Amino acid sequence: MTSRDNVRVDPGETAQGEIEIVEEHRIWSGDTAQLYNDLVRFPEHEGRAAEQRQFRLRRGPTHDDGVVTVPIREDGRIILIRQFRHAARMWLRELPRGGRKFGESVEDAARREIREEIGYETLSTFDLGRVSPDGGQLETVPHIVGARVRRSGSPEQEDTEAIDRILVYTYADLRAACERGDIIDAYTLAATLRLASCYADGVFKAPGPLP
Repeated sequence: MTSRDNVRVDPGETAQGEIEIVEEHRIWSGDTAQLYNDLVRFPEHEGRAAEQRQFRLRRGPTHDDGVVTVPIREDGRIILIRQFRHAARMWLRELPRGGRKFGESVEDAARREIREEIGYETLSTFDLGRVSPDGGQLETVPHIVGARVRRSGSPEQEDTEAIDRILVYTYADLRAACERGDIIDAYTLAATLRLASCYADGVFKAPGPLP
């Protein structure tokens, strides 16, 4: 990777081959998201640098990049939820995830999401990197957080969530469900790939904790 890979670059430089923001234009803002229609300049081709308006959905003004959690029980099985998603208009099997307010640590956000969505206590956490679900339209690049968990109570789901069940998989079964196309959520697919090095012959081996 080069020094600018996987790092936010604003406003960008066409001389570096990047798409440069000439003018930011916010057309809508909510609590968790903001919609922009920016004027951007593309790298030169045959002596010309084209300019065009392009949409992007940014994080809300009070939010930072969110978290995707990978809750792993003491027996090594992984917990997912089945949730109806408005934008996709589908029931999706996915890992618990959510937003993160400025000032909230990645670990605290992961613990909160796990408690709220599945009713489990987090014993320890470890880093599984980050994921860009749609770099062509979305600003957010969430953190993937693995967590050793144990049952501690009932979920505390928000009124704006439509979760109907909790699902439990061995790693082998989760990987197979992803490969068959039973699971199509991009965050869950990415996290499942990152988990591969954490399992040997079906046994979970924890990496180091979050930094």
